[in-house]
Amino acid sequence: MTSRRHLRRFLLLCCLVAVRAEAVPELLDRIVAVVDDQVVLWSELSLRTQMELQSQRRNPMFLTESEVSTENSRVLEEMVDELVVVKKAEKDSLEVDATLVEEHLDVEFNRIKDNIGPSELTAMLERSGMTERQLKQRYRKQIRHRLLFEQMVSELAYRQFITRRDVEAFRDSFDTDLPPKVSISQINMKVTPADSVLERARAQVAIIQQELDSGGEFATVARQFSEDPGTVGEGGDLGCFAPGTFMPEFERVAVSLKPGETSQAVLTPLGIHLILLHEKRESEMCVSHILVRARTTDGDIGRIRDQLIDLRRRALSDEDFAQLARDHSEDPGTARQGGLWQIIDSTAIPAFLEPFVSGLGLGDISQPFFLEDGGHILKINDDYATLESLVREERVGSRMEQLIEDYRGEIHIEERLSVDWLWDPLEAAGQPDSEPTTAAGLP
Repeated sequence: MTSRRHLRRFLLLCCLVAVRAEAVPELLDRIVAVVDDQVVLWSELSLRTQMELQSQRRNPMFLTESEVSTENSRVLEEMVDELVVVKKAEKDSLEVDATLVEEHLDVEFNRIKDNIGPSELTAMLERSGMTERQLKQRYRKQIRHRLLFEQMVSELAYRQFITRRDVEAFRDSFDTDLPPKVSISQINMKVTPADSVLERARAQVAIIQQELDSGGEFATVARQFSEDPGTVGEGGDLGCFAPGTFMPEFERVAVSLKPGETSQAVLTPLGIHLILLHEKRESEMCVSHILVRARTTDGDIGRIRDQLIDLRRRALSDEDFAQLARDHSEDPGTARQGGLWQIIDSTAIPAFLEPFVSGLGLGDISQPFFLEDGGHILKINDDYATLESLVREERVGSRMEQLIEDYRGEIHIEERLSVDWLWDPLEAAGQPDSEPTTAAGLP
């Protein structure tokens, strides 16, 4: 397990609110692991597992009980390892400036307020039985841990001197296979309907917007005009959902709205939407929508496929893939970085990517393929800077694994994720011998 993997998941943990929005003061929690003087709570483990599954495009609702149990065990092991690194950093007298912690805390807390709104934050705190001060204290502790973890990673990385010979040996050793970690860049192009189809859909959306501007109730207008058969009878109500459930274009706009606000027209592969945000919580949002279909055809897909084939040909003819991505990719987040997408574990490639990455080697470019967000081509990066970074990461990862293994033997660690220790809090409520801990009363 490399340092980057630990760090990415540790950052996920530090973004969690300790108690879910739907929690009530009597909700019970449980300690599932002890690392020296630190604990991991069931609520923290459960929420982090859900977030990791969502990041892999795996819906927890469709996993078996055994699969969820396996994921919980894996994630708990990672969380324990991360706390082991934090305790080692403290032993080595690494320090975090209190001012820096407060600066990070302000950024994180403002982000929460922006995402869920001040009124929902107040309601969440009331439901959980916590004060804003208590919530900030939890974040303060998590942020301090995160910064200590980053310091330890930096200390290990600083000690690694990578030569050109090291990089060349690394490249040669993976002439036909992929290294344990690979850096992937992408070019993404949206599949949009023909202009004539979009014009007709936009004209219909303009009529709907006039109805709403004239005082029409959103649900009534949705029943009259929406072309989504699944929600038209419910007045467009989509219910509440967690991030990663719907299309990125839809969610980006929905999360930017204020409760009661209706969006402008939003184009997705399904058509054009008008979105009404009902409520925003820290882990989900509740919306309705009106959909006007703007259907794509096989011809639209073929047009994008031809463009991606041409871009792939140009990249294989020694044009710079990064510049092609900047000029043509329609994913703004990666286009600005020359298509640089992510570093992934080549032995655990996400299922939705595996068919398109399988068989590629360093420097190879995939054939065009299509996902919900459009057409893609991927490149397995093999430039010197990328390979040097992978060599450094591999060495830091090995040192980190050894550090964790060694220090685990020096401190008290207790994992309690078992049938005997983990029970349903609601079923256990009222049982005097269970000695539960309330979420509101946790330190």
